[in-house]
Amino acid sequence: MSPEPIKIAVLGGGYGAKVPLPVLSDMKEFQPVAVWSRTPERARELADEHGLELGTSDVDELLAHPGLEAVHVATPVATHAEIAIAAARAGLHVLVDKPVAIDLAEARAVRDAIAQAGVVGAVNYGRRFQATRERLLQRVAEVAGAPRMASIALVFDDHALPESRPFTWVQDARLGGGRLQGYGVHDLDLLLEAFGEVESVAAATEVGVSERQARDGTPHTVTAEDAYVILLRFRGGGLAQVSLTATARHKRGDVIEIHGAEGTVRLDADKRLHWGRAGDELQVEEPLNADSKQAYAQVACNFHAAIRDGAAPDPGLEEGLRVQALLDAIRRADAERRWVEPEPV
Repeated sequence: MSPEPIKIAVLGGGYGAKVPLPVLSDMKEFQPVAVWSRTPERARELADEHGLELGTSDVDELLAHPGLEAVHVATPVATHAEIAIAAARAGLHVLVDKPVAIDLAEARAVRDAIAQAGVVGAVNYGRRFQATRERLLQRVAEVAGAPRMASIALVFDDHALPESRPFTWVQDARLGGGRLQGYGVHDLDLLLEAFGEVESVAAATEVGVSERQARDGTPHTVTAEDAYVILLRFRGGGLAQVSLTATARHKRGDVIEIHGAEGTVRLDADKRLHWGRAGDELQVEEPLNADSKQAYAQVACNFHAAIRDGAAPDPGLEEGLRVQALLDAIRRADAERRWVEPEPV
């Protein structure tokens, strides 16, 4: 007989409602039973839509829901640590969205609370499981060799105009908003997976559209970045650059180029993968899938295996901490306009 599905709650009415709730609802391994959102009305709406037992804006009520075994914390980044720690202390397994917390000190507190509680902790670095990036990482391991130059460039138009996005926590730096938390941390995770430790970073961030209106029409000043450029120096040699703009007038697919001592791997904007060793013509793999729901389903499967089978969490909290250390260094490098060494994890 197959084990009973894991009863799980999702905290967050934004991304949590768009990806985790529908994906978990379709998986035999999980039974979503509760949802939290900032407003009671939104929470009840989501609970009704997905047939859940509870929709609430009270975190304590959600964590005390009878039979609950696990949570996915998909709230604003500044609230991750408090909720994750409370969930662990309540004996619940914790899947926390990326980044783990607002800074490395908070992320370590999450890790320690989960370890002390003896529950499973994992981080939603799901983009590494998109077929485009998963295959890229495989080819890098096969043909690239030591890094010489890596480049990741993302171009979006979804923040190009003040009216293109309403003001939410995503535009508020105090709550951990910004495109670094939305996309940049995934690219840092990819580079760490491919090449290991980073020796130092330099960075610049920008707010291209400085004012937006909330859904109720009130104006707000945008304080979280919608563009960034990051330079990284790998320990042992090699450089990388990571850039994003969310305010372009014409969007373009991700472009990732890895130039190593032994070969080349390139993901083009049309999701085709080009790869080859030195001296060979580049081979091409036709457009690959980059579906975010399929990638999240793999994160959820791994979370289930860690809970039910004792497998190692993947991605685990230590991987989350190494990205957090890089993110902290990037924030400091941007503020102080200098190269900064990430704190060892």
